[in-house]
Amino acid sequence: MLSELKDRFQVTIPRPLVRELGLECGDMFDVYIEDGTIRLVPVVVYSKAEATELEALAAQAREAALGASEHAYDDAEDAAADYRELD
Repeated sequence: MLSELKDRFQVTIPRPLVRELGLECGDMFDVYIEDGTIRLVPVVVYSKAEATELEALAAQAREAALGASEHAYDDAEDAAADYRELD
């Protein structure tokens, strides 16, 4: 798909791409050059307070996941057998 660079260095993202990626007005992008190609990567920007809270939640989730998996399986068949016993 073609898109034109406008007077104020603006480029319109074609509607099919906007729909496919679920983009909305006001979304933010990381814009950079890689191998001579302009890359636009959709990003979500959080305040420092929100980022700190998310990091704490992630740490709690990691701890919970580590504590929950006390048993390691040798293969998928053993894991499936245990799963079937839970039913």
